[in-house]
Amino acid sequence: MSVGTALEQLLRLIHRRAMKLAALPEDERDLHYDLIRLSCCKAAEHIGQSPDEAAITANDMAGFVRALVGIVEVGCRSDQGRSDDRPPPIRHFGGGENGTTRI
Repeated sequence: MSVGTALEQLLRLIHRRAMKLAALPEDERDLHYDLIRLSCCKAAEHIGQSPDEAAITANDMAGFVRALVGIVEVGCRSDQGRSDDRPPPIRHFGGGENGTTRI
């Protein structure tokens, strides 16, 4: 499996997990973040990171998922406030005139 394919699969997995966590009450999420941290730490050690490096990687990953959950929550709140049926603008970084495109 190529690195690109593995990265795509990982990002899809993280996205699905963030969507599921965003649907949970906030007080039920910490257990899931701990499980993410634990599984990432084991995986990082499995691919050769030292225990210290693996812990840093796992903390970064759990923080990333936590941030994605925050983004999903903000997006859901702003979608509820939309009065029309148009999709929200999609931000593109690096190119284009103003960085916003409607699909």
